[in-house]
Amino acid sequence: MFKPKKAYRGIPPKHFIKWGCRLLYSEFDGKTPYAIGFPYSDYCELTGWKCRPFNKKDFFAFGRTSNVDMFGWARATQLSSDTLWITEGEYDTIALEYCMILAGEYSMYPVVSLSQGGGSISKNLECMEDRLGKYKYLALVLDDDKVGRLAEQTALDMFPAKIKIISKPKGIKDANAALKAGLALEMGRLALNFKK
Repeated sequence: MFKPKKAYRGIPPKHFIKWGCRLLYSEFDGKTPYAIGFPYSDYCELTGWKCRPFNKKDFFAFGRTSNVDMFGWARATQLSSDTLWITEGEYDTIALEYCMILAGEYSMYPVVSLSQGGGSISKNLECMEDRLGKYKYLALVLDDDKVGRLAEQTALDMFPAKIKIISKPKGIKDANAALKAGLALEMGRLALNFKK
């Protein structure tokens, strides 16, 4: 398990544990923490780990992490909700749920991440279209950048009646940035109150 001693990227340690994240150690000495592993599934069955080293913005994988469920799908299916919140990255997914917990009344929310960032939105939505039917709303909390805005438009073109675009706090790119900037409650409220 990935159990940091203190908040990592603003996210409290217990939330990484709740999401099933794993700590990977250096292949050279077997002792030095090297990367965090995020579990990926296909129809809720574990298929692989998408891994992100601590010291660089890069990814590698163990097992199969393409043509799979969006990150967090197995957790999301356990919850009864008319809304599925979708982010662009694993850290954003965990951070957004934490923000929503602070601002809301539940201890878990159905939040998932696109498997390969904003550019994978059409592939992810097409691959999971039959399973997304149970949700009235697909609430997009994507990055406030060119890729994120293009992904939002792509999703709106695919599911115009279901898609809701969630704002971020002013000047904030994504959910994890909101958390790190001390705007967790505002981010959580924006995500939860889109219907008002």
